[in-house]
Amino acid sequence: MLKTRQPQVIVTEFNFQSDFRDRTSSLETLMAVVQRMPDTRVIVFYEKEYLHQFERVAARFPIHAALPFPIEQVELEAALQRLESAG
Repeated sequence: MLKTRQPQVIVTEFNFQSDFRDRTSSLETLMAVVQRMPDTRVIVFYEKEYLHQFERVAARFPIHAALPFPIEQVELEAALQRLESAG
């Protein structure tokens, strides 16, 4: 789908996968495509226990917002509001 459309926002989840050899999650595959889409912003949900692994991915890719589980509606709304304000 990302080859034919460029969404304004992608909301996704970081799922740490210790059995992957060359990456830590499928998020890296998605972000490799999204980084070529300058107008697409990414909001990522993650488990607090995997923050360290997520931070390594976040250091390499442009992520608009990262929210730990459990997701607070107010925080998600604020991240979306920042997108709207910047756009």
